[in-house]
Amino acid sequence: MRYSFCPRRPMPVVNWRYLLSAVFGLSIRIASLFAIVALLGMFLQMLVVAYPILAPSTLVSSQSMSAPRQYQEGLNRGLAERVERLEFIVSENWQLQGVKGDEWSWVQPSSGLRLEASELPKDWLFADAVGNNKGLVIFANDTLHHFHYLSSDQAGDAPRAGLVQAHPFTGMIRLLVGHPRLPVVAIAGSDNKLQVVDFRDSDALLSIALEQPPDALVWRTTAQLDVLADGQTSAYEFTTTDIGGAWSRLFTPIQYEGYERPSLLWLPLPAAEEAEPKYSLVPLLFGTLKAALLALIFAIPLSMGAAIYVGFFMSEFQRRRIRPALDMLAAFPTVVLGAIGLFWIAPYFEQIVSSLIGVVIIFPLLLLTSVYLARAFGLRLVNLDALDDWPLTLMPLIIGILIIGSVIGLGITSKLPGNSLYAYLTSLGVSVSYFNSLLVGLVLGVAITPTVFSVAEEAIHAVPKNLASGALALGATPWQGYRDIVLPVALPGIIAAMMIGFGRAAGETMILLMLSGNTGLIDGNVFEGLRSVSASLALELPEAPRDSSHFQVLFVMSILLFGVTFSVNTVAALIRNRIRTRVRGF
Repeated sequence: MRYSFCPRRPMPVVNWRYLLSAVFGLSIRIASLFAIVALLGMFLQMLVVAYPILAPSTLVSSQSMSAPRQYQEGLNRGLAERVERLEFIVSENWQLQGVKGDEWSWVQPSSGLRLEASELPKDWLFADAVGNNKGLVIFANDTLHHFHYLSSDQAGDAPRAGLVQAHPFTGMIRLLVGHPRLPVVAIAGSDNKLQVVDFRDSDALLSIALEQPPDALVWRTTAQLDVLADGQTSAYEFTTTDIGGAWSRLFTPIQYEGYERPSLLWLPLPAAEEAEPKYSLVPLLFGTLKAALLALIFAIPLSMGAAIYVGFFMSEFQRRRIRPALDMLAAFPTVVLGAIGLFWIAPYFEQIVSSLIGVVIIFPLLLLTSVYLARAFGLRLVNLDALDDWPLTLMPLIIGILIIGSVIGLGITSKLPGNSLYAYLTSLGVSVSYFNSLLVGLVLGVAITPTVFSVAEEAIHAVPKNLASGALALGATPWQGYRDIVLPVALPGIIAAMMIGFGRAAGETMILLMLSGNTGLIDGNVFEGLRSVSASLALELPEAPRDSSHFQVLFVMSILLFGVTFSVNTVAALIRNRIRTRVRGF
């Protein structure tokens, strides 16, 4: 009997390190996918919430019913009385009266004073008040004229009427009635058409056909228009928003009631309940851009200087010790920086600015003088063979120059007219606020400096050392090696660092909320306050009524902020990846 022996197969060896790496890699990919889906979902949700404010106005038939006799008689009687003679209460002391075919007049009932209102058209056919009696629409010469009442420059004088818009209108008008709250008029023409003209967006003319000629029009509510015809009342639902579906009102100057010229204003909750809300986003976008640029002005010199030194000149041993400490500053809570700026920097900001002025003037002069004197006496402050030590060697000299420059700056500003910098600026007509843009830029610049430094230093340090070493071997100085070899390769990464810093500053909330003063002004003066998009969202979104125009406009702002920061950060990330791909080729 023969026995055959089969060799035992070796047990498979499990590479646990490879397996764990695969599991972790898959987990990271799944988490990234969920993050992308969450971002897309958030963006779609913001679009859904914001869309109604951008939707056009609509006019649809609602219901029909029999009109009570008193209702019909009252409407007809009021219509007959208003055709030939009109009277509007403009203020407590003044009325506006008009008779067809005659001049309009400002009348003061208490004294009987009557003044001609020559700015209003004489040969009018129809007219009615709009917008809580703050405006007037007059049909004359085939044109709808929309006027606002303007207060007089001197107390006691008659008001004035300022023309806001003239909208051509062809066809015969049978009835015209103004909206009780908005600059909107409903018109019934001789062609049995009901038309609604919205002066916020005069190109969007709403029209609906009527079965028979109407006898009267009346706004029962701000959203319902009643048409009386042959004893029957037909109701029409008028749906609109505070901007009337005109997207341009969010970004272009608008002539609001009481203003002589078009303005860009953000005032969603006016003091008077009947006043028109103002939803211009330009002041908020301007404030966001202004704060971000001022922050970059402070952050770029600090972060780029540190990145160049740490990424190229510093020894690898010192870099491993200093780089983590600087990276930790990026995680410093911005609310703490805002509190430091609020309690410690803002009260002494005038002295800080005066010191900075002195340093800017004196620092270059004293530094050059010190270097010249050192060379004249044969002193060598910097050892070119150990460039990683030269900032430490010059630190006492730099601190001394900063102190001297600060003292000189304070002395210079104390000699100005008014004995202070702020008093001198005020005498020149420059308004100065306690919370101003320069203060925001300083604190915000400190907040984004670690982020800009981290990205820029990574780009500089990623350049292979053999490139700079080859330049040094050919006789170039270390600075020449950086300028001619390292900088061109790392420049896209440095630009990406600036872009990330801009996105970080544009999306910052707490510092701007605490230090900007939240004044929605379009002013290039750095000593005035500002209002940013992120601060407005933090302040107003919790208090805005849900589904209101204010709530929806805030979501439009959220979409803009999300789009800007996402685009900037995405482009910066693509540039960083391009840098990594380029340096791998060396």
